[in-house]
Amino acid sequence: MRFSLLALAVLALVLGSCRKMLDVLPEDRLDRSKVYNSLADADAAVLGIYGQVAGLGDRFVLLNELRADLVDVTKNADPYLQQLSGHTVAEDNPYADPAPFYKVIFNCNDALANFKLMADKGVLSQAEFAQRYSDIAVLRTWLYLQLGIHYGAVPYIKDAVITVKDIPALNNAPKLTFDQLIDQLIADTKDLPYLEYFAYPAASTLTFTADGAETRKIFICKPHVLGELYLWKGDYYQAAYWYKKVLVAEDQNNYASATEWERVRYDGNRVSSFVFNIYFTDKRDQDPSALVNSLTEGWRSMFALPSTDASWKSEWNWAIPYHNSFAPGNPFVDLVSKEGSYKIKPSQRAIDLWNAQTTIAGIPWDPRSRMSYTVAADGDPVITKHTDVTATPLSLLNKGGQWHIFRAAGAHLRFAEAANRDGQGRVAYALVNNGLIRTFYYGAFSSGGTLIPGSFFELESEITHQGFGTSRVTYPATSPYYFDARDNQSVARGPWYRSKGIRARAAMPNLDLPGITYGPGTANGYGTVMTGFDVDPVLFEDKIIDEAALELAFEGERWSDLTRIARRRNDPSFLADKIYDKLVKAGNPNAGAARAKLMDPKNWYLPFKLF
Repeated sequence: MRFSLLALAVLALVLGSCRKMLDVLPEDRLDRSKVYNSLADADAAVLGIYGQVAGLGDRFVLLNELRADLVDVTKNADPYLQQLSGHTVAEDNPYADPAPFYKVIFNCNDALANFKLMADKGVLSQAEFAQRYSDIAVLRTWLYLQLGIHYGAVPYIKDAVITVKDIPALNNAPKLTFDQLIDQLIADTKDLPYLEYFAYPAASTLTFTADGAETRKIFICKPHVLGELYLWKGDYYQAAYWYKKVLVAEDQNNYASATEWERVRYDGNRVSSFVFNIYFTDKRDQDPSALVNSLTEGWRSMFALPSTDASWKSEWNWAIPYHNSFAPGNPFVDLVSKEGSYKIKPSQRAIDLWNAQTTIAGIPWDPRSRMSYTVAADGDPVITKHTDVTATPLSLLNKGGQWHIFRAAGAHLRFAEAANRDGQGRVAYALVNNGLIRTFYYGAFSSGGTLIPGSFFELESEITHQGFGTSRVTYPATSPYYFDARDNQSVARGPWYRSKGIRARAAMPNLDLPGITYGPGTANGYGTVMTGFDVDPVLFEDKIIDEAALELAFEGERWSDLTRIARRRNDPSFLADKIYDKLVKAGNPNAGAARAKLMDPKNWYLPFKLF
C-alpha cells in the first residue's frame, strides 16, 4: 500500500508539478535534513524535476518551430509570438527569457549534490545512485543544450549553492561560447555511471503505472542526447555510435516468455513494416481512400495512443504526460487548437513542402501532411500532433495528453545524418528510404556453403548456414553501422529484417539521387538490387533535412536542424532562405529584412536577458 500511494503522489508531481517542491528546496525554506533521507525522497525529487520540465513544453516547441520555417503565427498571436516568427525579438519578450530553463537546472544541481550525499551515507545503493544521478545529469545536459542552441553563449553553472533567487545575477556571469558548451557537456556526460537506454530498470521504484501513464519513457533517453551532442560537435562516428544505442535491437533469446517491455526493447525503434503504416495495406497505397487517418491505428495514431500501448512504445523514446487535474495541463490545447486561442499554425511553406511530394503510387502529395494537421471548418489549418488522443477529445476543460519529444524516426534521421557525413551514405540511405534488405543484398550461398561473389558474412558461425541470402551490412559486429537484416524464417532472421525505412513507411518512393546504380534481378522479392552508391554527401544531407521536415514537422526539431547544418557548412543562407520563404508566403513585409539579419550568424541567437 505504501508503494502505490507513493507512486500516485510522485506521479502527480511529474504530471503537474503542483507542489513545486523543487522551487523551494534550493532556497533553504525547508529543513534539508527532512527532505533527502530515503529512496522515496530521492524518487520524489526526480519526479518533481520532471514535473517542472513538463512546464517547458510550449516554450520548447515555440523556440524550435516558430523561429524556423514550418510554423507560423495566426491573427490571434500576440506581438511576442510575432517577434519570434519574424526574428525581431526584443529583450522584454517573455518567450525569450532563459530563466525557466535555469530554474530547472538549479533544481537539478541541488538534487545531484544531495544524491551524492545520500550515496555517501548509504541511503542510496550504488545502483540507485548511478541511475538517479545519471538521469538528472543528462536532463541538465539537455536543458543546457537547448540554452546553447537558442542563446549561443550562456553561463554554465553546476554549483548547487547558487539558487533560484540568484538567477538575475547570471546576466553578468561569465559565459561559455556554444562550441565551448558542447565540449563541456560532452565531458560531463559521456562517462556518467549509467547510460542505458532505459533510465531505470524494470524493478526500480521509479518504474510503475498510475493514472493511465507508464513511467519508463517519461525519463530522458540518454543515448539520444549524447548522439545529438556529438552531432553538433562534428564527431560523426561517435554520434552514430550513440544513436545506434537508441536503435539497436537487443538480443531476446526467450522472446515468447519475455515481458512486454523486453519485447519493446527488442522490436522498438526499427520503423518496422508492422507498425504505423500510412495505408491499410501496401496493395492499396494507390488509393487515397485507404489512408489510415485514425487515432487508433496507422501513422497518426503514434501521437494519440496512450503510453501503455505496445505500438506507442515502439516509436517513442521520451514523452512527458500532461494531466487535466494538475497544472500546467497540456499547453498546446490553447496554443494550437480552435477550442483554445489558436495562436500558431502550419506555415504555408510546410504545406507546400508536403504538397510538392509524390507517393510511390504517383499521388501528388505526402500523406503525412493530413496526419500532422487538419483544416478547420473555416478553412484554417490546425496542427494536430500535440492534441490528438484516443480518449475524450482535448479541450480547455480537458487538457491532458502528452508532450512527445524523442522518437524512433527522429533517431533514424539523426543517425542517417551522422552516417552520411562519416562516409557511410549507403547505410543512411537504407534507413531513410525503404530499409536495409532493399538496399543491401549480396546474393545467396550455394548449396555447398561456398560464398557466391558479392555475398558477405562476417561471423564464421554463420558461414555454415545455407540456402538464404543476406542483407547484412559489411561491417564488424562492433561497428555502429552493423545491422543484421537477414530474412529466412526457416534458417535465420536478423532483428532488422522488418526494417522498412522512413519513406517506405509513409508510402513514399526512394529518393532519386545521382550516383545510385541498380542491377538486374530482385532481392528475394524485396525489389531491384542496388549495385552502387556514390552520392554527394552534401546533396544527400539536404534530402535528409528535407525528410526531417516532412516527418517531424511541429515536434520541436526544426530550428536545431537548420542551425546545425548552417553552422557545419558555414552557410547562413541554408537557414536564412527557408525563413525568408516562410515569411514571404505569409505576406510578411519584413521578410527581406529577416533574411538579411539571419545572414549574420550572431543574429541566430536570442538576447540573453534573465527577468
